[in-house]
Amino acid sequence: MNTKRYIDQLILFDNFRRDEIAGLITGVTQDASNDVIEDAIVESYYSIQRRLIKGVGHGSITGTYLQNYFCSVLAAEENAFALMAEHGYFDGMKPGPEAKQSLKQLTPTQNALFLHASKELKLIRTIYDFNYEKVTGVVDGRNVAAFGALVDGVKGPGHLEAIHLAMRKKDCVDTAIGLAQFYRNYGCGVFSSSPAFELTDEKGVFAPVRMASPVLLEDLVGVDLQTQRLVKNTEILLAGLPANNVLLYGDSGTGKSSSVKGLIARYGAKGLKMISIRKEQLERLPEVMHAIEGRGMKFILFIDDISFEESESGYKIFKSMIEGSLFAKPENAIFMATSNRKNIVKEVWSDRQGSDDVRLRDNIQEKRSLSERFGITLIYGAPDKQGYLDIVRSLAAKAGLTMPDDELTEAALQWEIRHGGRSGRVARQFVDYMAGIARIESAAQAPAAQPEEGD
Repeated sequence: MNTKRYIDQLILFDNFRRDEIAGLITGVTQDASNDVIEDAIVESYYSIQRRLIKGVGHGSITGTYLQNYFCSVLAAEENAFALMAEHGYFDGMKPGPEAKQSLKQLTPTQNALFLHASKELKLIRTIYDFNYEKVTGVVDGRNVAAFGALVDGVKGPGHLEAIHLAMRKKDCVDTAIGLAQFYRNYGCGVFSSSPAFELTDEKGVFAPVRMASPVLLEDLVGVDLQTQRLVKNTEILLAGLPANNVLLYGDSGTGKSSSVKGLIARYGAKGLKMISIRKEQLERLPEVMHAIEGRGMKFILFIDDISFEESESGYKIFKSMIEGSLFAKPENAIFMATSNRKNIVKEVWSDRQGSDDVRLRDNIQEKRSLSERFGITLIYGAPDKQGYLDIVRSLAAKAGLTMPDDELTEAALQWEIRHGGRSGRVARQFVDYMAGIARIESAAQAPAAQPEEGD
């Protein structure tokens, strides 16, 4: 089957049409249908395999490696259909027998765009399930395209599974409904690749952050009240309502950053994204605002461990942003910042000296005004002895660390004396160390495997 003529008809999914691997496959099917010599087909075959094998063993996949790759191409589309889906224009559409009725609920423009997308997805299917063996007999056991999630060392399906399930639907309308739901939950374009990003040094480029072990809010001990307020404020943001900027301040290692990251773990599949911005990048905030304004997703602009000298230029830009002046932040974003002190602009003794009371008050008020622009301020204090031990016991239970409580308590107290005092971070480091020691000792005590007869 010559699939090139189908893929060349794509209008909405133009990135798919221009994709290199899609082009190689359509070229192969065209060559086969035109009785092109086998050598040309073989060359394209190995070109496809070389590109796909770069992804083997890295992270989660869905379907085969070829299908997983195509899912990532569809996720990265940023066309009119994807953007409308991201904004929720196709929410409530139901697949199956109710699909036609769902179409009637759309406006004429939405309906036309949706049907156009469903027809193009039908065209894309012609190579989504591509099987090279049907084109040529050149299969030598290295068909990476056919590798699936059962390959040793490869994790099971990731967030792209939603696209793969949509592409497996028999009805192309159902496929479009599934893809629209993906865009709604995870976004489209560059922001579809991860729930968290870093602003790179290159203008307009956001790098996805891979969280190897996501922080879960329910795993945080001793910060229940702070977590409740964070969750409520985040849900207000996700509902499209005005939400507050949040300042989390307190001692080091008490869970400030973990609390913010926990929000991404909980709401990352519900349209929430986080962009981490370093203090020296604050001058580029207008660039960030331009990139996220008008998107259907909601954003946490996260600044970790923030503090300023009054002379720093980033301070003035950040202050103007958070005050809502010339460069106001968009409605779909809030700031969350962590700091070891409440007044994030450093105060010095000279601020409290002045020729009169008016100047004295002005100096102090100016330094404190930035902190006051955060509608919610949450305090994270170092735990007392009992609170520290509660955290240790909770983490130990989750890590499967089994040792008598009196021994665990004594070891934990000795650890905090030698490692900077009591905090959630110190408790985590202690449990990680003890759990590691326990696993090593357990492995050393395990009986060696006996060779089988005949070896």
